[in-house]
Amino acid sequence: MFELKGAFGERVVGVLGGRAEVESVNCVLRTLAAVDKKTRTVSQVFDASGIAGVAHLVHAARFALTAQATRMNFASSLNIELICWVAGERQINRAFERVGLREGCKKVAILTIGETREQVKRAQAEIARELSIERNDKVLDVTREKTAALLQAFEIQKHELKIAGVEKLVLERVALLSLQR
Repeated sequence: MFELKGAFGERVVGVLGGRAEVESVNCVLRTLAAVDKKTRTVSQVFDASGIAGVAHLVHAARFALTAQATRMNFASSLNIELICWVAGERQINRAFERVGLREGCKKVAILTIGETREQVKRAQAEIARELSIERNDKVLDVTREKTAALLQAFEIQKHELKIAGVEKLVLERVALLSLQR
């Protein structure tokens, strides 16, 4: 769990990685919405193959919360704003293509934002239970297999890897989105 402070006040961000059988994206999204309504949280689910570590999700959450608080947001809901920032993409459809959940996905990342640690913990536990997610935060790590997909998805050139690792370059792409307003 991470505690963030900024123009948005104070929020708690929880990140969960795991394995699950995604048969219906709509069913997953309905489950997230129901849990969020009950726990007064905001959660979003991602295909873990497009995630460059825990820092990627927390970094994007801070930008999404700040954008909403300062009315510089791309989307009307925080759920969709999170997709845009995690993808480093202001176009919602392209953001979903880059990091959104797909049917048949086996590795997922869940990002949950709430007011308290207890709220976020309860929401993530319920989401994991409802979606039969076998927790495994290693699915968020950048591996050799994942690197090629991240380079392509975030349009990172191989020569850029001489300057920084893929994780830092993805964080840079997320931060650069703030300049596209």
